[in-house]
Amino acid sequence: MGPHSLTGGAKASKVRIIGGGLTGLLAAFQAHDLGVRDIELHDRFDQLGGHALPRQDHGLEIRECDLAFGSAADPARRLLESHGVPFEDVESRTGSVTASGDDLQFTKDFGGPALRTRDLGLGQILGHSLADRIRAYPHDIAQPLAKFCQWRLGAWLDEVHADTARALGMHRVFPLGPEVVDVAGFKRADPRHDAFYGVPAPLWGRLQSLSAGVPKDGLAPFFLRIRQALGRIGVRVVTPSFLAPHAALNGRAPDEVVVWAADPRPLFKPVGLEAPKPEAHSLVTYILKVRYGGPVPLDVRNFTAQGAVTRLRLYETRGQVLLAAECLSEVRGCDLTREIHKLMAGFNGASLQLGETLAVRMEPRWDILSVDTARSLVRLRAALARSQGGAFIAPLWEVQDPAARHEALTLALRDSLQAAPARAAAA
Repeated sequence: MGPHSLTGGAKASKVRIIGGGLTGLLAAFQAHDLGVRDIELHDRFDQLGGHALPRQDHGLEIRECDLAFGSAADPARRLLESHGVPFEDVESRTGSVTASGDDLQFTKDFGGPALRTRDLGLGQILGHSLADRIRAYPHDIAQPLAKFCQWRLGAWLDEVHADTARALGMHRVFPLGPEVVDVAGFKRADPRHDAFYGVPAPLWGRLQSLSAGVPKDGLAPFFLRIRQALGRIGVRVVTPSFLAPHAALNGRAPDEVVVWAADPRPLFKPVGLEAPKPEAHSLVTYILKVRYGGPVPLDVRNFTAQGAVTRLRLYETRGQVLLAAECLSEVRGCDLTREIHKLMAGFNGASLQLGETLAVRMEPRWDILSVDTARSLVRLRAALARSQGGAFIAPLWEVQDPAARHEALTLALRDSLQAAPARAAAA
């Protein structure tokens, strides 16, 4: 058993997991480390990986999204490595581009906006919306942030949940003007300042954040190795398998724990709640072959509120560097080329040579969360707790921080397994 195994003679329950994305896969390994030996994982597709599973083009991985793992201390990475899933340490770089008057501000090793301000004061947060969060900043930061969000989302910001700031990469702002030592001092002394302000890693000695782990040989072998590792520890993987919500809710054995790691929307109706309206928005992603002389992977975000390109991601697959350009709408080839070179100018852009376009994908994204949806998800978990007695685990879908979501799922699974004998006795 792993270091988190159950102790005290508690009888391990059966765990059934619905959803073969990363959340469900981690839950299967967590359940095993907690002492469970009867684990079943269902996914509606033939292959595990969910939306992160890349398509293939002549052996190259076409990734519309990516998985981010930290250094060797990353809990999710540690869990996977403990089960024989290999990673490689790489120099991972981020950057951002922000409008500064008529010029562009290029910030290396920091993925959020860099904005000029006269002070570091923070106001009170009076609600749960993205607008409430932005208003807490000084005016000279809040104004360009609001402009960026209107360009990026095209939505009424009072209706968007504050946690969306993380999905947009703007949960921390690098304040230009104050001395870095003063910003670092505020961050160390005050959790609120730490949550709202950031500093490029090299400027205050946080060089460990420049190291990341990438799955060895790419994402497709990564998910295949996970499936093999699950088989080695006895997890039954059932694919393709569509398990209806009512079957998961009503067909559970007294000593069984269910983890619903799939889309939560089908769960609302069975517990008598109205499902929130979908918050999907579409981004167009262009995947290009490139030659690039800088470090890869590289993730550059556009906070200028100009153009169509919102983000550039460079990654390596089978020795070839690909560039994924996420755009708000379709872009003509010459305009896309111009925007890419403009955003890359401060990141060794002179070495970037664009090649052929391998794919153009318009995909819905679900990372923009409304205040109404966040409240609905809280009500859903409360209803599931009342009807299922803690034996049905619904992850914190509305939490944008993967580490926090992983930790919460670990604690919920441990607590549910420890309570399983009492539930079985009472049934």
